[in-house]
Amino acid sequence: MIVVKWIPYVFIAIGLINIIFPATGRFWNIGWQTKAAKAAKPGETAVLMSRIGGLLALGLGLFLLLYL
Repeated sequence: MIVVKWIPYVFIAIGLINIIFPATGRFWNIGWQTKAAKAAKPGETAVLMSRIGGLLALGLGLFLLLYL
């Protein structure tokens, strides 16, 4: 039961990181696979999708925190 209590906080933290630092979220996703990906800058669409994913994760985390 203790595990369920911290899951919303994980979603909120991941969501905030993706909203504030979208390039970091991209690095966690695909940047670790090659060294060249670290030097490449993400495009505008990738940054936008990272922020949208962050908003969804933040919303899910808040929903779980408030209603579970």
